[in-house]
Amino acid sequence: MKKISYFFVLLMVVGFFIKPTYAADWRFPVGLTYINSFGDVVDIYEDNLEAEGYIVDTSWEFPVGIFFQPYVQLDNGFRFGAGIGPTIAFIGDDASFYDIPINVNAGYIFFPSANISPYVRGGLMYHIAGGDYVEGTSLGLFGGIGVEFSRKENVSFGIELSYDTSEIEFEKYSSNNNYWWNSYESGTKDIKPYGLMFSIFVVF
Repeated sequence: MKKISYFFVLLMVVGFFIKPTYAADWRFPVGLTYINSFGDVVDIYEDNLEAEGYIVDTSWEFPVGIFFQPYVQLDNGFRFGAGIGPTIAFIGDDASFYDIPINVNAGYIFFPSANISPYVRGGLMYHIAGGDYVEGTSLGLFGGIGVEFSRKENVSFGIELSYDTSEIEFEKYSSNNNYWWNSYESGTKDIKPYGLMFSIFVVF
């Protein structure tokens, strides 16, 4: 948890030194994200449960999470923020999983005074994940490019394409079938649970 605290301390320090020089405007994006690589997590659970002898039905798969990513925009175009999400979870009769990513990030808005502007951002991501088969998580980098529309309105909106390199370590079972009984061998596997992401959001 010390790593998590350091992220937010760093963000506050940066904001403290910049605010006296440049005018700042807080913005509050909330939205939904399609998580392209989440199927890899589902596959791990399916394989493990089948190795344990369960009959698995993964016909329902909805890899969309919700996020909240507030940031402060300076009049020179730079932006600094922190966020939670996209969060995603599933709860089954035999296994469950949750993931609550947190991040700190910095970026640049190319036309800060315009009604429509592209932007870039990047930072550090850490997944607070738990559930069956989760062994640990590792800090990673993420980056994104996007466009915000109607920026001069009270409520604006935008789209973003991003990529997250953070990994979660899972326990991985391998079936070891023989004539007399079914068993399995246990190991671990590192997975990028999010990878490529596409987001739509509104900004308050």
